[in-house]
Amino acid sequence: MNKIRFFKMILFLIFPGLLFGHGPTRQKVSESVIINGEAGKAWSLISNLAKIGDWHSQYKSIKSKGEDLQPVSMFAGGPGVIQILALDPEKKLLKYRLKKPGIIPVNNYSGRLRVEQIDSDKIKITYKGAFYRKYLNNDPPPEENDDVAIAAVSKMYIETLNKFGKQISRK
Repeated sequence: MNKIRFFKMILFLIFPGLLFGHGPTRQKVSESVIINGEAGKAWSLISNLAKIGDWHSQYKSIKSKGEDLQPVSMFAGGPGVIQILALDPEKKLLKYRLKKPGIIPVNNYSGRLRVEQIDSDKIKITYKGAFYRKYLNNDPPPEENDDVAIAAVSKMYIETLNKFGKQISRK
């Protein structure tokens, strides 16, 4: 009987620490835009990763080395490493994972960009991703917390979709 009481007391003391002792929560961001255009033309622009700087707000270029991991240079400096998970022409879907996010204040980031034809002259482009903040332990510094990570990714998505829309409207 004393062993059971002792065990209950230990659980009572440890449980709150276990409950609040975890690291960050995975964050998700999704942005989309509807623009005039044709899905095929939009997809040809997205799928040509050598010209990613023409439409992406952060990624200047992806240099393919013929392997899974590829270097990414960014407009604001800070090289990164990207892994292309899917480049599906049927679904018009680009899925990737940033193995080294460069200047983007995130960890374990994966993103997906999808093009859908809505009607004969309109397309919907959806950019979404999931990630953890840069600082993975508890009590992050202000520049590496969840809010900063969400704001940075949201800004990247909105700027990319705006730049993409301008690029499509020129064609």
